[in-house]
Amino acid sequence: MATVELAELTKVYPGGVTAVNAMSLSIDDGEFVVFVGPSGCGKSTALRMVAGLEEISSGTLRIGNADMTKVHPRDRDIAMVFQNYALYPHLTVRKNIAYPLKLSKTPKSEIDERVQRTAEVLHLTEYLDRKPAALSGGQRQRVAMGRAIVREPAVFLMDEPLSNLDAKLRVYMRSEISRIQQDLGVTTVYVTHDQVEAMTMGDRVAVLNGGVLQQVAEPSVLYRQPENMFVAGFVGSPAMNLFESEISIGDAAIAVEMADQTVEMPLSFLDGCPALRAHEGRRLVCGIRPDDVYDAALAPEGGQRISANVQLLEELGSEIVAHLDIGVQRVEAGGPTTDADDSEDLGSAFLGRFAQQSEARVGQRIEIAIDVSALHFFDMATGGVIRA
Repeated sequence: MATVELAELTKVYPGGVTAVNAMSLSIDDGEFVVFVGPSGCGKSTALRMVAGLEEISSGTLRIGNADMTKVHPRDRDIAMVFQNYALYPHLTVRKNIAYPLKLSKTPKSEIDERVQRTAEVLHLTEYLDRKPAALSGGQRQRVAMGRAIVREPAVFLMDEPLSNLDAKLRVYMRSEISRIQQDLGVTTVYVTHDQVEAMTMGDRVAVLNGGVLQQVAEPSVLYRQPENMFVAGFVGSPAMNLFESEISIGDAAIAVEMADQTVEMPLSFLDGCPALRAHEGRRLVCGIRPDDVYDAALAPEGGQRISANVQLLEELGSEIVAHLDIGVQRVEAGGPTTDADDSEDLGSAFLGRFAQQSEARVGQRIEIAIDVSALHFFDMATGGVIRA
């Protein structure tokens, strides 16, 4: 086991395309860190630089106490699991798992012992004499993991290992990978484009966009304390409501504009967000998660009230996702939308999570309640959070 440290790690391809830009991150011994972001954000490239499959243009990579920046992949003491499994179809599960030990000329008695131990960890003992074609997708993925585990590396690297599985199996395998990683205690770096996968598996999650590390934190911190609009809009399903707004600070409260309506926050909000004072009277971006928007008829004691038109109701059994129109100008994570044609592609301007008991109906104008303590504010020009 080992720590992993990325110091200003950069990858520039021929032609000047920067895939990863000065990424710095320290991963603790035994920690499970997930790289997440949209397609083309640089997450897989960053992982491949750690693996040695992509040359590092600049910066330093350390595994344990050793500089691995220029070290050959086979000498980095890492094991990688790919999304396509890469199993040998003509070999049994036993021989697939044993293959890297055979290459390293490990004694046969030790190979047998380590393969058996690995199969027990992965619940593969009864499949050891089958070939990959006789296994399910999840079983094949576990065999691919077994081939990595059997080497007993210092670091596991996983590049979207669940992307070829169906939705139900993905959920099962998420818990299996988490269990295995906790049992083994091996430092693990995991890449996915699925933010739900990232949030449920990682001790910490590193969010990337455009080759730049946006924020790295525990899942709950990413969710409740995003550092910028991109993280706020990317993390969470449904995504955070982001819209143009303006504030005014009075003697007794802070008024937050929501189109032609307002909600009020206590002045004590400024204690944790003093920088908000400097934005009084200026256009800014306000954010609120759908979790903090309720049907007021079911929350008679809580939240500030405003009116909304119900556009669509997605009934999910345990809850209802309500698509609402409160008249605000929705803002994408990259900035405000100014083109009227483009704005139609943004969908509903405002989402809420209603309890299943809600009697709201499409086409109605209803009252909604907003938990103002959960409001977020972002600079219109930079997208950065307005806080300290």
